Amino acid sequence: MLVRILFLVRLNILAEILRFGDREFYKDWWNAKTVEEYWRMWNMPVHKWMVRHIYFPCLRNGIPKSVAIVIAFLVSAVFHELCIAVPCHIFKFWAFIGIMFQVPLVVITKYVHDKFRNSMVGNIIFWCFFSIYGQPMCVLLYYHDVMNRKLSSS
Repeated sequence: MLVRILFLVRLNILAEILRFGDREFYKDWWNAKTVEEYWRMWNMPVHKWMVRHIYFPCLRNGIPKSVAIVIAFLVSAVFHELCIAVPCHIFKFWAFIGIMFQVPLVVITKYVHDKFRNSMVGNIIFWCFFSIYGQPMCVLLYYHDVMNRKLSSS
């Protein structure tokens, strides 16, 4: 609980410094019934930016909804990869691949949620494949690559 409070305090201080008026940084993503729902609730400023500048322009240009979603994930994957690769000085594309694997996971969790009409099934799949396995695996892959580079250079 203290970690969450400190996280919110830092976000609000940053919002004050940047004069950012919208203080809704995330919703209750931990209750997401599907991966799609998670991405709509996790990082609200980024989600709103992606919808406004990537998704809606794609739709206005006649691109089908499913393709617009893939394009939005593609842009997100590029930015995630850059956010990790630039500071680590290593381009291995683990973050890119991890974000792009979200597209089939969105489809799978939506199908399971619609088929079973049970919010717990989708939430369990989300936690297992995304939060427990996916993100930690991506971090470990980068750590492994950075340590291998460090050991080979010494």
